[in-house]
Amino acid sequence: MKQKLIKRLLEKEMDRKEFLAHVGAGALTIVGISGLTKTLIDFTGRPTRISGYGSSAYGGKKDSQ
Repeated sequence: MKQKLIKRLLEKEMDRKEFLAHVGAGALTIVGISGLTKTLIDFTGRPTRISGYGSSAYGGKKDSQ
């Protein structure tokens, strides 16, 4: 089924406007899927990496007392 869809899309005659619309839709799909995946990974509860001064042992760590 996937091969038929690709074959039909490649054989379809289209002008530049339609071609750019198809390419843009594909790019948005890829960006959207990767963004969704990134968002879902962020919600798994794993701490995000904190960078900057004080984020490592060499930068100093405050002891809670």
